Amino acid sequence: MPTADDADASGQAVSAPGPRRGGRLRTAAVLVWPTLRAMRIAPLLATGIVGVAIVTPPAVTESVLPPDNHLTLLRLVMACVGLGVTFALDDPAKPTAETLPVPAWLGALVRAVPAAVVGGACWAAALLVTRSGPETASLPYPDLTREAVTVAAVAFLASAVGWRRSPRGIGSPLAAPMLLLGMTVVALLPTSVALLVGVGDGWAAAHDRWMCLLAGTLLATVGVLIVRRSPGRG
Repeated sequence: MPTADDADASGQAVSAPGPRRGGRLRTAAVLVWPTLRAMRIAPLLATGIVGVAIVTPPAVTESVLPPDNHLTLLRLVMACVGLGVTFALDDPAKPTAETLPVPAWLGALVRAVPAAVVGGACWAAALLVTRSGPETASLPYPDLTREAVTVAAVAFLASAVGWRRSPRGIGSPLAAPMLLLGMTVVALLPTSVALLVGVGDGWAAAHDRWMCLLAGTLLATVGVLIVRRSPGRG
């Protein structure tokens, strides 16, 4: 039988990556359930419920609001769900898991999936409640969903930064203020580069900027998760 270090034609040893890769995948599969059990989903559920509650009064009272008011309410929902996402990577077991045989990004990906499912469900519920009014049928929901995805991505990036910076693995105390600070900066942007615009006020250009922000956030998140700390650094 061939071994893990068979010799090639030049006589040099060649390692067999297949078994190692398969072993890593099996290890990751074993870690999925404990990782999911350790996740802090409750804050995301709570903030998502608060977000849905924000858009409920106009639908229940059948109040007719201007489109921009509905945009504001939905953006508050984004902020609520984003705050919940900042808890996604909280992991008190981080000090005991530094030597796990799987990369950090894989554990983060496992946590990102249920966070995306729960956050997406809360956002979908908020959209359903908002769409129940006849005057809201024409709102640009795809573009608003793009905004929501970007806010969630920024929140996850903040969570990753907080997780990396926290020796105990509890990154939300840093991530949540980072997200709130970022949202404040976005709200104060000048008109020429504004992101939070009303329908018709440079809407298409603003959402091109949202897409650039999303792409940059995803790249930054990958960098934060795959970077290795230098030896000797705490």
